[in-house]
Amino acid sequence: MKKNVQIKGTKDGISIFLSDKASFLELQQELSQLLADKKQNPYSGEKLEVQVQIGNRLFTEDEEMEISTIIHNNSQMKISAFYSNVMSKDDAKKWKERDQIFSMATIIRSGQVIQVPGDFLLIGDINPGGQVRSNGNVFVLGNIKGIIHAGFEGDKNAIVAGKFLYPSQVRIADKVYGFDNEEYKEVQDTDLFSAFVDNSGEIVIDEIHKIRKIRPEISNFQGGR
Repeated sequence: MKKNVQIKGTKDGISIFLSDKASFLELQQELSQLLADKKQNPYSGEKLEVQVQIGNRLFTEDEEMEISTIIHNNSQMKISAFYSNVMSKDDAKKWKERDQIFSMATIIRSGQVIQVPGDFLLIGDINPGGQVRSNGNVFVLGNIKGIIHAGFEGDKNAIVAGKFLYPSQVRIADKVYGFDNEEYKEVQDTDLFSAFVDNSGEIVIDEIHKIRKIRPEISNFQGGR
């Protein structure tokens, strides 16, 4: 039998390797035969999760479903995820957008909502009632009096930097921190601060230079003397 299908133990658990040189029909047949040869007595307990490595190819949703069905019906295993060495055009586009810094020089006025898929640099103010949403980090060179939502799709490692004034609100993933208390009303100006989610899972406001220690991956420039 060809070795287009192999089951191996790895540091991450059990993995099933499907050759990217074989046709999908060959993979189906060989996988079914391999599982039939290894099949044990009926098992009613919880199935063991396995990863499926498919190499330099992509499966359609229907093909993933067919492989999942073969494994589920003929073994004590179930698939936790498919892993490929390549990505679709849509995934590549999303990855590029997430890794990109979007910049804008303007004032975000009341009622305006600006949303970007990556990091966002705003040169200007966010007025009360204005809102910025970013899947990544948000950096504001101006006064923040509106709402900033960083890590909009759930990234708790996102940070916000800027001048936080009444009645601004910072959101990171599902966490919220407000500057709408009476104590902030009389504050006319502040230094630049950073906002991030700490190890306790809450938003913390701290000095701007703390960013490089809290999120060292943000600054990766090397050079100088």
